[in-house]
Order: sequence, then C-alpha cells, then structure tokens
Amino acid sequence: MGWITRRIVGFAVSAVVASLLWAFAVSRGWVSGEPNLTTACGVLAIGIAFLVSLSVTTRMKRRDEYERAHDQYVRAWQEYYARMASYQQQQRAAPQRPVEKTQER
Repeated sequence: MGWITRRIVGFAVSAVVASLLWAFAVSRGWVSGEPNLTTACGVLAIGIAFLVSLSVTTRMKRRDEYERAHDQYVRAWQEYYARMASYQQQQRAAPQRPVEKTQER
C-alpha cells in the first residue's frame, strides 16, 4: 500500500476513535458539544485518537517494508538457483578431458 492509502486509513481510524470516545464522554455527561481542545476530555479524546491512528499506520508501513524485503530476498535466491542450474548444465555439456595416467615409479 502506498502512503496515500495509509493517510486515508489513518484519517478514518482517527475520526472513528475520536467519535467513539466523544460519544462515550457525552453519554457520561462529562462534556457537551463537539470534540475540541479547550477541555481536558477533548484533549484526551483527540490525543488517544491520534495515537491509535499513528500506531495503525506505522504497523501498515512496517508490514509493507517487510513484504518488500521478503520479496527481494526470495528474488535473490531464485536468481542464485537459476545461475547455479545454468552453471551445472554448462559443466555437464562441456567435453570431458581424458585423465592422463602417470607412471608409477
């Protein structure tokens, strides 16, 4: 996934988490209205939403990097085995030189 996808997912996760936390705070009667940074509860809700969003997008990025590295590793081994198979075929196809017998003394 590209960085644009991660940004979209991060925004969506942030919005959902902030909405859920704010709805919980409103249902408890701690705040009223919309989430803002003027109350401690608003700062807490938006901060938690930011941290959750950051952790989700960071995990996505690390997984993409791991998959890319794994693909490169597999490709390198496939190329190595292809070279070795080609080398073995060349060895089999090469004419064999007769071994000269040396006289024993």
